[in-house]
Amino acid sequence: MAVALVLVAPLAVTAPAGATPVAEGQTTSLSDNVDIWNRSPLPLRTTTNGSTTVVAPRTFINVESAATGDLPVNKRTVTVYDRNQTVNMSFESRVGAGTTALAGDEAQLLAVNLTASPSAEGVGNGSVQMNLERLFRNNSNVTSAELLDDAEGVGTFDEDGELDASYTPESSGAYAFVLVSVDDGPGVSVEDDSVSVDGNVTVVGVEQALVRENASTVEPTENRLNPGDNVTLDVETDLENESATHAVMLVRKGELQRQSSTVRVTGELDENFSSEQVSVETSWDRVSGVATIENGTMIGNTNVTDLQTIPATGFAGLFGMVLSGATTTGNASGEVIHASATVASDGPNANVTVETLDSWPNGAYEYVHVAVSNETGTVYTDSGTVALSQAGGQNGQGPPDNAGGPGETGPPDNAGGPNDDETDEE
Repeated sequence: MAVALVLVAPLAVTAPAGATPVAEGQTTSLSDNVDIWNRSPLPLRTTTNGSTTVVAPRTFINVESAATGDLPVNKRTVTVYDRNQTVNMSFESRVGAGTTALAGDEAQLLAVNLTASPSAEGVGNGSVQMNLERLFRNNSNVTSAELLDDAEGVGTFDEDGELDASYTPESSGAYAFVLVSVDDGPGVSVEDDSVSVDGNVTVVGVEQALVRENASTVEPTENRLNPGDNVTLDVETDLENESATHAVMLVRKGELQRQSSTVRVTGELDENFSSEQVSVETSWDRVSGVATIENGTMIGNTNVTDLQTIPATGFAGLFGMVLSGATTTGNASGEVIHASATVASDGPNANVTVETLDSWPNGAYEYVHVAVSNETGTVYTDSGTVALSQAGGQNGQGPPDNAGGPGETGPPDNAGGPNDDETDEE
């Protein structure tokens, strides 16, 4: 049973499992000695500010079989970290996921790099999702996995069942963090990137992070732009003699943070679970823009044509939302997100063109660039803004005060960072 880290889809109750650190009936079995708490996607979050941050729509989870109601995933921002930057994490009680039952239990944290091509016995599907069942299969092989326990400051949960941890990635890529409580025995071990479990453990927290090798250099080729003009970005990376996939998303500044999406999981999540049981409801009616994508284009190990069912809780979800939903026509009533995206394979340096529409309002538009080496999975990112105006915008300057457009205010100063608490907005 797979846990999609960008989807953050929880596992519902299927059967009680032995001695677990959370309430009986709130876990399901991944293997003979590994269980997963069905609230594990909620309490573990990175807290460090990164080099690139985009405010995403608020996302909720609703598992009907567990009668959860709409639970906030507590992840308002999509953040990119730098290689060798220390990434701090916090595991704590959040709405729908109290942690006090874990007080005093031993903890271990797995950090897995998902971007490098995994073996058939590895975690699978690269930068988008990992299969926890495969990960915890005894002697499963992954391309890069590290275990953090006592020696790295991950010891026991405190008296409130909470824990702070940190990890410094030495390579770029998409990372998964899996926090477990050791029920009995030594727990998890990693040797030569082979993951094994001795005893019994319960997965109580999962989180993801994107780590870049370095910043890409991105400059608009035109200084004055009108709605309907093509926005061409001159992109350079430090990659040498490697082909790369370049993805650029352009979105009206301040629009995403005003929206929300809800992941609904219906039916029982047992051995017959299928993706048809997962649906995504959004507060916006459509995406006004243009999606340009080469057939079969990959970002890392992920075919971007498969991203349409992923809510916008990660970079893959944000790009998938635009690539699958952008349209140049449609009813203009209701909530509309003005955004376009282009994904194409090229060399390490490229000119990437993103189309806009005549109907787009004046204002500041934020672009996000992600480049992934097709050979090594090395990641480069950059972000910035361009201004669209019927009078012609001036790029290279900060967004205007009313970046949201005429009659609207731009994003608030506290638009939401890694420590943003969504429950304050309920």
